[in-house]
Amino acid sequence: MKTPNKSRRLAQPVQQVTVDAGLLPKAPGKGRGTAADRPATATVNIVAPVHPGAKAMRQRMKQQAMNSALTRIGAAIESGEMPPAEAKRLVLGRVVKGLGSVEAAEKWYRSQHLSEFGGRTPAQLVRAGQLKMLLEHINTMSAAKT
Repeated sequence: MKTPNKSRRLAQPVQQVTVDAGLLPKAPGKGRGTAADRPATATVNIVAPVHPGAKAMRQRMKQQAMNSALTRIGAAIESGEMPPAEAKRLVLGRVVKGLGSVEAAEKWYRSQHLSEFGGRTPAQLVRAGQLKMLLEHINTMSAAKT
C-alpha cells in the first residue's frame, strides 16, 4: 500500500556478504555468551554510495525547503502574525552567538531594558507585536560590533 504525499527513496544497490562474526561490534544489552553460543559468520548488507545526481537533487530539495521556510518566516514577521513563542526562539537564536550562551540570551531577553524602545525589554516588544523593529535593532547592533 502506498502512502499519499510520501516521497520515495531512490534505489541504492545492496549487496549481502558473509563475514566473520568476531569482526562485528557486540550488540548492546545481550549477555556474555560463550563462543559456542555465537555464530561463526554473519550476513551484512553493504549499501553502495549515493549517486552524485541523486545527492545533488537532495541538496536542491533541501535548499528549496529552506528558502520556502525563510519566505514564510519573513512574511509572518512583516505581517506581525508570528506567534510569540516562535518570535522568542527567533530572537534568542539571533543573539545567542553574541552573548555566548542560551542562558545569557534568555536573561537578556527577559531583563535588558532597551532605551531605544522606551526602556522596554525584548520580551515586552515581542508581546506587543514589534518583532520587526526588534530584529532591525539587533541587526544594527550586531553590525556595529563588527
